[in-house]
Amino acid sequence: MAPARSTHPFLCMCAIMGTVMFLSSGTSQMKSSLRATSAENNNLDMAPIIRLDGTFSGNPYEASDNIPVTAKEGTIVESVRPVMYTFFHKIEDGLSSTGMDDESDSMLLGTWSEKWTEAGWQTKVLNLDHATQHPRYAEYMERLQNVPMNGKDGSGRNRRYNELCFLRWLAVAAVGGGFMSDYDLFPFGFGSGSTAPQPLELPNKGDFTVHSIVHGSKGAGIPCLMSGKGSEWERMAFAILRNGVGHARDEKHWTDMFALMDLRWSGKEYKYEDTVVDGKTALFGRHWETKDCKRTKGKRAIHFSHDAVASGDTSHLGGITGDAKQRAIVVNSWMHRWNEVCKHV
Repeated sequence: MAPARSTHPFLCMCAIMGTVMFLSSGTSQMKSSLRATSAENNNLDMAPIIRLDGTFSGNPYEASDNIPVTAKEGTIVESVRPVMYTFFHKIEDGLSSTGMDDESDSMLLGTWSEKWTEAGWQTKVLNLDHATQHPRYAEYMERLQNVPMNGKDGSGRNRRYNELCFLRWLAVAAVGGGFMSDYDLFPFGFGSGSTAPQPLELPNKGDFTVHSIVHGSKGAGIPCLMSGKGSEWERMAFAILRNGVGHARDEKHWTDMFALMDLRWSGKEYKYEDTVVDGKTALFGRHWETKDCKRTKGKRAIHFSHDAVASGDTSHLGGITGDAKQRAIVVNSWMHRWNEVCKHV
């Protein structure tokens, strides 16, 4: 584990923070046990992937080819596996309100990599360096300054955080596109929405696809799991930017998710599917049972956001208080139980 620093990690939880704003306008022993379990199962050591400048390297978890990868329904042996990206960058203390610290961020990111790797994917972490490599980065940053990001209180304290939420789209475009998830989203089975491994081909022939929507909406996208080819990521990065700039006069605060939701009204900006379970709906004060497995049938993943753990009923999990820092513990406990009762259902 890397030593604590004066700054803390930005791990892109933009989607859920945006969701909460949009729809409204453990113990030391447990942590030690979790770290031991993670090390035993995945031999994951966070220290080597921290660069000297304190940021994560671009491909810290890249898996070796031709190594069997145990997934929920069997074992995959392929020379190439689909890639799941997430985004990470450090920002100064006080400029983010994720409720996390260095240790809890590292634990949750390690769990994210472990679960997606078990499901047969390569996991890679993108950072701001990848966004800056895009040929239109300077133009993007200049225009991004015109997007209102003053926050609910009008202080603009989280502006840097929200800028990074936009810039992650450009980072994925810069590396050629693919799948990107938030670091608190975890796969069911192969993470494909079926009992078969995820094909190397992108869904919908590479057209931009949002895999999570607001429940009951007609395509109101939540950017916690998305896919598309590189040109589609670039197109959408600039589409949400234009949308944000367009709201400069009538809004005080606009996020990448607000823009994504707004774009749905055109009916042609992106495709969508409802294949992500809100973690809050899976935390109801008792352990998961076989009768509950129908809730996850046909779904790709579950999103254990800060809000999910804070608002869900975790009374059946001893020592869990709803603190965001305990999410890795909640995730490991819940996923272990899901595998026990739903693995063969």
